[in-house]
Amino acid sequence: MAAKLQHIQNLRHIFQRSVDSVRPAQLLSESNQYALRPQLSEKDGQQLSINIQGKILDLTHKHCHVVGFGKAVLGMAVQLEKSLDKNLVSGVLSIPMGTRQQFNNMPEMQLSKQTVIDIIEGAPNNQPDEHAFVAAQRIKEVAASMTENDILFVLISGGGSALLPLPRPPLTLTEKMQLVRRLANCGASIDEMNVVRIALSDIKGGRLAAAARNAFAVISFVISDVVGDPVDIIASGPTCSAISKRQTAKEVLEKYALWSYLPAHIRALVESPVAKEQITPGRNNSVYVVGDNRVATAQAVQVALKCGYNPFIASTTVEGEVQDLVCRYKNFLQSICDFRRNKLDENELKKLFPFDARIFQHFLKTLRVCERTEKPLLLILAGEPTVKVSGTGLGGRSQEIALRMARALHENPEFNNVIFLSAGTDGIDGPTPAAGAIGCDLVIRDFLEDSSKNLGDVQAYLQNSDSYNFYKNLKSGEYHVLTGHTGTNVMDIQLLLIL
Repeated sequence: MAAKLQHIQNLRHIFQRSVDSVRPAQLLSESNQYALRPQLSEKDGQQLSINIQGKILDLTHKHCHVVGFGKAVLGMAVQLEKSLDKNLVSGVLSIPMGTRQQFNNMPEMQLSKQTVIDIIEGAPNNQPDEHAFVAAQRIKEVAASMTENDILFVLISGGGSALLPLPRPPLTLTEKMQLVRRLANCGASIDEMNVVRIALSDIKGGRLAAAARNAFAVISFVISDVVGDPVDIIASGPTCSAISKRQTAKEVLEKYALWSYLPAHIRALVESPVAKEQITPGRNNSVYVVGDNRVATAQAVQVALKCGYNPFIASTTVEGEVQDLVCRYKNFLQSICDFRRNKLDENELKKLFPFDARIFQHFLKTLRVCERTEKPLLLILAGEPTVKVSGTGLGGRSQEIALRMARALHENPEFNNVIFLSAGTDGIDGPTPAAGAIGCDLVIRDFLEDSSKNLGDVQAYLQNSDSYNFYKNLKSGEYHVLTGHTGTNVMDIQLLLIL
């Protein structure tokens, strides 16, 4: 048991180091080709410029401004302020309620005492509110005030949609919130919800960049919280027009049987030409994805090796309902067990491989290395599953999938040597203070130590969508993953360790 507890600690460490790798201070650094400190030209000593991924941006006689919205933009703004110094003349940030207090003791998350950046906190529990609405208005005003002597930096990260609510009249903020909440409860993906948000927004879907069309340059730095890094979908794409064919807002609403229940004025907005038009930002607009879950999973590999594991990145595009994912993971674990006992050959294992077929040979090689070295196999996964809310409890997708995995691993003795961790890189899973949780047979065994409890009680927690309280009440939260707000967000990390 002590050995298994040490492996659990190792998984926590791997997750934490993965999160550290996608913190803004690390991402917006010269080592990542973001040389944001203005430099005078060596040729004439007159031209002032910065270097972004090898692209020179002339700052001579230009005023720099910054706007930002999301869970990770405070740290990004701190880096930008340090670099641009007096060249930065104004700014507005929309960040989650309580962010400054959360990072009060972290110097790397503190703006200077002379800062020109105004901060507005809002959207508690990732839900738009009047504070975020006011912030969105001010951000659009800043964009609209730009001239050819101005450069606008736009900082975007996960949570940005909730922090930039500017519904198109006559839609009210309350109506838009209720609609998005209903979509979430139906199990709609982030992608689908953002399609609806864009159709009903006066600032998303490229409209912020369009408002800043008179600027000398609009530079967006994005930390991606969407599978595949579609910049037109992250935070609902305020500085990017749609770049790929997706469902329309009406199709999404019809898919979840909500269209017919909408008031006439909302249906009219969704079907209006404005909702359907594709905004094209000007030539002055550039968008850079500075961080995503591929950075985090690459770091996980390095830390896992130091822990004595054989790591394999199985997927960075995990999507789907958590119950379906648990079934998928169970079947895959069984196929690995059968392969190790020579019940399956390579071709049969390949047919059961649930990830991209192009990486199967790499997986097989890793599996062979595990057999030869007798080191554990660590499957690294990342993405953003969905969960259908079926009760009135408290939980989140990472805690729910961890609990479902714990039950599955307990029920099959062959899986007692498997440990699972799922947690959100933003440190917040659903409307709870936990980032995620551990799933393994120990979780259920400890729960059942109370003779008055049985597996039916575990199911009751799941049916009530109450995974947070399950873990909170079990051994004083020993199996919770608690990090607090991390200041970044690249979706969820899942670690599946096979001893």
